[in-house]
Amino acid sequence: MSILSSFHKRLLRRWRAEDGGVTVEFVIVFPFIMSFVLLALDSGVAQLRQTFLARAVDLTMREVRLGNIGASDSMAAQICSRTAMISDCRNSITVEMQPIDTTTFAGLNDPLRCVDREQNITPAVTFNPGAGAAAQELMLVRVCVATDPFIRLTGWALGMPVNENGEQILISTGVFVNEPR
Repeated sequence: MSILSSFHKRLLRRWRAEDGGVTVEFVIVFPFIMSFVLLALDSGVAQLRQTFLARAVDLTMREVRLGNIGASDSMAAQICSRTAMISDCRNSITVEMQPIDTTTFAGLNDPLRCVDREQNITPAVTFNPGAGAAAQELMLVRVCVATDPFIRLTGWALGMPVNENGEQILISTGVFVNEPR
């Protein structure tokens, strides 16, 4: 009985000891705090990428409007050269340009197809700069870029568009009037 009683007393002493109490709290709380910090960092980077992409599309659309860029490939190259923080931009970008019928506004709700980097699939998209078309033609430009997030849960947590591979989808659109030369 004395062995059981001494074991019981040691167990009670160990149970009541407060050694390592802070360590237990740290182990429980630290992962949550770090996940919020990393989530904030990743969402900030995603917003910067989106802002840089929108600015690059605006600058490139200005060049197209002035007639300095004519082909889809060179437009994608111009956008990629003007944006920062998007790694492997040339293999991740899809540029679509199409005229908008101002009487029906058809085609504005069509889904934008993005590059699937995992399977190396680049979708065929419409690219019609309206050369030789009627004057004052309204043009829609849609750009889609797939980027890798730092944390795979960021897109889900913030409601950002994410493809089936877990890549964040950055979309930028713009409209301009194609004027005759």
